Amino acid sequence: MRRTLYVFARGTGQDGIKVMIMRKFFLPFWLVLGLLAGTAHSANAPAAFKEGINYIPVVPAQPTSVPPGQIQVVEFFWYGCPRCFELQPYLEAWDRNKPANVVLKRVPAALNPQWDIAARAYYTAMQLGILAKANEAIYQALQVNHMNLATATDYENFFASRFDVNAKQFETVWNSFEVDARISQAKVLAQRYGITDVPTLAVNGKWLTGSGYRLSNAQIMDAVNWLVQREQTALTGGTQ
Repeated sequence: MRRTLYVFARGTGQDGIKVMIMRKFFLPFWLVLGLLAGTAHSANAPAAFKEGINYIPVVPAQPTSVPPGQIQVVEFFWYGCPRCFELQPYLEAWDRNKPANVVLKRVPAALNPQWDIAARAYYTAMQLGILAKANEAIYQALQVNHMNLATATDYENFFASRFDVNAKQFETVWNSFEVDARISQAKVLAQRYGITDVPTLAVNGKWLTGSGYRLSNAQIMDAVNWLVQREQTALTGGTQ
């Protein structure tokens, strides 16, 4: 069932502004208010962020997996992370409105054995072609419904009940070489970027920002936009 929330806020004129938000899944009221506040904040984003506080350089800079002329933004996340879940509405809104030459790549950060299961679930859903709906459903199950998804069997039952994936199909993909390879690549990428916390976003192989950089969720995406703009300027021959 879709939930519709109406929020009334007074604008600069005499009439108030009515904002309607429709979400596919439940969002806590405080998170919706934060999202609205973030929208207002984005319109008045700071001119600059402070290096070493709000973002840091990647040393050495890492190669991206996009063609020349494109800018890659990588989100490192973990399904079990509440902050990653809280960032998703902001990230999704940004993704829908980002410049045409900017590419978002999501990478499950398998930083320890406990996180490996969630990373395998992500890449299993990708191989099965159900990632778009599975990504949201897994976050919902863990962060809202507090389901126990800690083993392969847990995810097998979850994929069967939610996405009609039969046991043989699930087990074949879950244990496949393709999924093993993607997890290995994700681990290597996280190591190269020096990822120790999530959510962290890497901009064009050169910059890191995220929740560990004294930024709210809305400010994280403002910082990403600001860093992307720096890279856009560099692409057109300007200075960073």
